[in-house]
Amino acid sequence: MKKLLVLIFCVTCFFVIGVKAQEYPEIVGDEDSYTLILPYVEFEDGEGEKKALSIELVASKADSELSFSIVESSLLDVGVDTPAAVSGEGACSRTTNAQLLACRADVQDDFFELQANCFNYGDADEQQECFLDAETERLEGVEECDDVEEEHDMLCEIFGEDPYDPDLESINFLTLDAIAANPNPYFPLVPGNIWVYEGEDETITVTVLDETKEILGIEAIVVQDVAEEDGEVIESTSDWYAQDEDGNVWYMGELSLNYEDGVLTDIDGSWEAGVDGAKAGILFRAMPIIGEVYRQEYRIGEAEDIAETLAIDADEMTDSGFDCEGQCLENLEYSPLEPGVTEKKYYVPGIGLILEIDLEEDERVELVDFTSAQ
Repeated sequence: MKKLLVLIFCVTCFFVIGVKAQEYPEIVGDEDSYTLILPYVEFEDGEGEKKALSIELVASKADSELSFSIVESSLLDVGVDTPAAVSGEGACSRTTNAQLLACRADVQDDFFELQANCFNYGDADEQQECFLDAETERLEGVEECDDVEEEHDMLCEIFGEDPYDPDLESINFLTLDAIAANPNPYFPLVPGNIWVYEGEDETITVTVLDETKEILGIEAIVVQDVAEEDGEVIESTSDWYAQDEDGNVWYMGELSLNYEDGVLTDIDGSWEAGVDGAKAGILFRAMPIIGEVYRQEYRIGEAEDIAETLAIDADEMTDSGFDCEGQCLENLEYSPLEPGVTEKKYYVPGIGLILEIDLEEDERVELVDFTSAQ
């Protein structure tokens, strides 16, 4: 522990003497040594010219003085203001690493903004407490970035390294009338269908509207999703879905309006296929495949929900009397952007979602009323 503290102190000294880092240094270790990774450092040479390098320094754990030496193969001249290079073997792992670098950069921005506020406290004790809070938030942010990276790494093991790029042009999508005539049993997209759910403190009403929105040349059905607490709207979302001729339901995007005390606060979580790199995902298969893991939505950093099909003969019941009767589709659903948050969802053929269970909080959201337009 003493050596590690000295190492951290050395890192601190390194930045105090006038080197600017675009990325925070990373310390890794094995049984023999510590390695200090500096993805990007900016400095002035003896003639006052600004330069930048990427460096790795290594110190033996057997060395009581922790004498660092440069790993020659890592010493690279980079352009000033050039960000750290993205690493990885293929599209998935490179995407993961790029997201990690972006996450750490966001943490760094927030940290320095907090410090800027701290400098404007007149009381020394308040200022010191502010700096400590800023450092705590930075460490928590870095830890969260690492947790998200771990989730993304696991998904790369599942999906492989190929880019995620569904070919929608080769798929025949149905019109609103054609879908109503033969809807997917687990999500019957028939205008006029209404589901009402109740959770701990929320009431959620989902309505299939007689409206469409054209996305990438595809006629997507508009579904309104309104969440209320104590009679006050906290979120109102327009979801856009399309169904292909095989019966698969595709998620094409959403506009999510978030409210606090009746005032619109943000549209976090909103996305649209074809905009800012977002791509459609599959919400439901016409014929679910047990064990399949698939992307339900895809906008990097905003919407990355994943589903895994666990069973098509699951048996659950709600307090209001909706019963699977041994024929429910059971999904495990989660997002790599929210590590630790996992839900089980149960879908009755002909009705749709009747129950979702938050496995971490052990909270249930249950269908209490279903109005069929047919």
